[in-house]
Amino acid sequence: VSPGSSKPCAPDTESPSGTGEADYCRRILVRDAKGTIREIVLPKGLDLDRPKRTRTSFTAEQLYRLELEFQRCQYVVGRERTELARQLNLSETQVR
Repeated sequence: VSPGSSKPCAPDTESPSGTGEADYCRRILVRDAKGTIREIVLPKGLDLDRPKRTRTSFTAEQLYRLELEFQRCQYVVGRERTELARQLNLSETQVR
């Protein structure tokens, strides 16, 4: 299978677990608004059990500086990003 494509999640009689289930799929049951229970098949790599990352709360000063830099240049890279992150006490990912 090429990157970006997906395999169908059909039963796999060759799976090591011996359950007849494909090893790359996760099946969950959900109840829709009408009360009907439906099965959803998702890739196991989705990791639904991992807690969401908390959203970064920027200070007014950080937002002001970030917006100023964005107006000047939409893509801050290299040393400029490193320096801006250091000045604002943020990670480079947050500055990106």
